[in-house]
Amino acid sequence: MKYILAFILGYILGSVPFSFLLGKLKGVDLRKIGSGNIGATNLSRACGKGFGITGFILDVLKGFLAVLIGYKLSSNINPIIFGIVGGIGSIAGHNWTFFLKFKGGKGVATSSGVLLGLCPIPLILSTGVWIFVLLISGYVSLSSIIASFSLPIFIYFLKKDPILLVLSIIIFILILYRHRGNIKRLLKGEENRFKRIWER
Repeated sequence: MKYILAFILGYILGSVPFSFLLGKLKGVDLRKIGSGNIGATNLSRACGKGFGITGFILDVLKGFLAVLIGYKLSSNINPIIFGIVGGIGSIAGHNWTFFLKFKGGKGVATSSGVLLGLCPIPLILSTGVWIFVLLISGYVSLSSIIASFSLPIFIYFLKKDPILLVLSIIIFILILYRHRGNIKRLLKGEENRFKRIWER
């Protein structure tokens, strides 16, 4: 029963569409501008980097707090499992929020928050991959896909925990699925791009 509660609480927390709400503060409906996504990247393009960074941090906190809730509910019995269940709930909530008719973001920031609570070192390394790819390519979507692909590799070599490895593979598959539109635009050369490091 506590596992179900951890998932439900994680889902409710993850469902809070912070970037969408921040956009509304500026009079912008993220669903009707840019990529149409309600995540921090589209918020940054629509309302400025300050808003985008704020949205990203809040989305990270959703995932992190969901893991902490899971830990709290575990009463020190299988805390990792409870943390994972709560974390998956928050990712599902962000990706399919009931506040917006089950349409949400891509889950990169919230997944990062979950991983911050479960395995911070592999997350830090994958974040390094994300930054490197972004500086070289200028594509946030491509950076997110490659960084999420690198995560199971880092977990395999550093944590050797089969449960965390499975979680990281699930996160990669979800991020890949949520970026399917971006992948099509990348292949067509139509994807939105930030300036690359040598173009600044």
